[in-house]
Amino acid sequence: MVPKPAPPGRVRNIVLDVLALPVVFAGPRRRVRALDASIPMHYDFGQWTWRTERMAEIALARYALARSRAANVLEVGNVLALAGIAGHTVLDKYEAGPGVLNEDIVDYRPQKRFDLAISISTVEHIGFDEHPQEPGKAARALEHVGELADRLLITIPVGYNHDAEVAVLNGPFDRVELLVKTSRLGIWEQRELGGAANVRYGMPYAYGNGILVGSRRLTAK
Repeated sequence: MVPKPAPPGRVRNIVLDVLALPVVFAGPRRRVRALDASIPMHYDFGQWTWRTERMAEIALARYALARSRAANVLEVGNVLALAGIAGHTVLDKYEAGPGVLNEDIVDYRPQKRFDLAISISTVEHIGFDEHPQEPGKAARALEHVGELADRLLITIPVGYNHDAEVAVLNGPFDRVELLVKTSRLGIWEQRELGGAANVRYGMPYAYGNGILVGSRRLTAK
């Protein structure tokens, strides 16, 4: 699922991001502090990943995947394929694609337990961008994903779906962290969770300006 940009400032953000592109391309490769580790950000200039929350989210996913065999990984929402990451089980109710299981996560009953479940900017759509809407479905989805895998990495953008944010904060995680975009040049920083109230979706930068990161058994030892 692809996050929806907020209409206000959309054209302005596109112009400013185009102007920022040469600086980001030639500049230093950033890292973000999360999961008790310093993680190199994901740069993909062809996909324009650097201008969205995918820059941080895919970086976190790569960090989590480094500790698991692909055969033991479940992804909810077909996102990692955009970064060339394949070989794992992908579940996406709506998006068709080679090897993608088109099932609803709340109804999914696999024949095995996974080592790791990942979901990148997908939970906020569950029950919210569906018709009819189903309040509480995101929380049920998180609870179910927590039953399917030992380790978890779930990210959602802040300011898109408040109910999903509450569900993550109360989800099946060891910890929940807030990462906030602080520069158009692709700089993300960890902030206190209370700072989420000041983060807007689509402003001042395109797409997610902050993400909640729910994790279980992923922090560095």
